[in-house]
Amino acid sequence: MDSQYKRYFEKKSKYWSLTDFDSWALNNIEHCQKSLTHRVFYRHLNKVLQDQTSSRRKLRVAQRLISSKKDDLKEANDLWRTPDVLRQLSLCENNSNIEEEERTLALEMRKLELRERRAKVRSLELRNIQLENELREQLE
Repeated sequence: MDSQYKRYFEKKSKYWSLTDFDSWALNNIEHCQKSLTHRVFYRHLNKVLQDQTSSRRKLRVAQRLISSKKDDLKEANDLWRTPDVLRQLSLCENNSNIEEEERTLALEMRKLELRERRAKVRSLELRNIQLENELREQLE
């Protein structure tokens, strides 16, 4: 049963949250149950903490989520009272995550363009220096 839930954790750890996990489970797992879903979520976080190969980001996220477990469970339990609303959260968060990724990629592209411009300017400067040196040699 846990293997079905593992697909959720394939996404970047910075997007993990109990409510998002619950929403994802409602949309992707048949007959999911609140208590099982929560146990699977926190069991996975504990595995992340015990895994020697976990990245620093995953460790930080897992620690943060475990430390806020009480508040997160309260919020998630309230949302389970309205499953239709909980289902929609995953869809909204996915759109938000996509927009954030697009902004990040756009920023990276802009940085790359600026580096390319700097390289072209530097190349032109070096070419000008080379031409000036050739002119001096011809004049001497």
